[in-house]
Amino acid sequence: MTTSPLVDSFTPDGGGPRLTSLHWVPRGPARASVVLLHGLGEHAARYDTTARLFTAAGISVLAMDYEGFGRSDGRRGDVRYESTARAVDHLISHERARTGGAPVVLYGHSLGGLYAFLYAADRPGADVAAVVATGPAFDSELRNQRLKVAVVRSLGRVFATLTVPNGLRFERVNRDPAVVAERYADPLVHGRATARFAIDVLAQMDRVASAASRVAVPLLVVHGDADLINPISASRRVVDLVPSATLKTCPGVYHGVEDEPEGPVILAEVIAWIDRTLRGEGSPG
Repeated sequence: MTTSPLVDSFTPDGGGPRLTSLHWVPRGPARASVVLLHGLGEHAARYDTTARLFTAAGISVLAMDYEGFGRSDGRRGDVRYESTARAVDHLISHERARTGGAPVVLYGHSLGGLYAFLYAADRPGADVAAVVATGPAFDSELRNQRLKVAVVRSLGRVFATLTVPNGLRFERVNRDPAVVAERYADPLVHGRATARFAIDVLAQMDRVASAASRVAVPLLVVHGDADLINPISASRRVVDLVPSATLKTCPGVYHGVEDEPEGPVILAEVIAWIDRTLRGEGSPG
């Protein structure tokens, strides 16, 4: 595999800010591709270790920094679902063309897990073979900050680009103090969100249950049972609603699954699930 990801940029169909993409490639021809969607406040390069585990298994990884995140253009923290879905259209099309039609798995963490799930529901004809969602934002403890939510909803109607703190505390994302310190020290990680992002993401969470019946591709939901950000109970409800879904519960694991001490073992199990799914064997349990 490459020593570092290939960096590019693109403008989604329909316009908008220019987005940065990162591409990790295996040594030989890719047998499949993962299109990866990151979480709130972070960026694609934080998934370098995750991507390398996939490329070691012969799977290409293509990721992007959302609008207003990482190295992408746009107002900080101003991502919304519909524009992100158009960007995902571009990434999937690019990977299918580049690999000669190798299957694409959509992989999203937290906010990215919500987006990946909704993408599968909203685009049943898309070239997506399966979806993996880790710690997905089907619901969030941030919604319990009712006063902040009420203020954002009210002000957001008039001041859509008003920027507010996103409420994430990294001590609640990962158990390892070194990982927490790394997140705080990363200059591309930020804690900002616009009012219209907040209004949009709440609206997307509100339609998760109704969208579930439209998810036809195999879905793997991976969730730490010690997640302090997005409740595992929401993932259990979604998996009960999607016939093609499997829930993998990770005992003692916090929200940031990929960067937890158990991350490499969990990701090996994810890759094994992808292999079984692409072979049409289904998932045990």
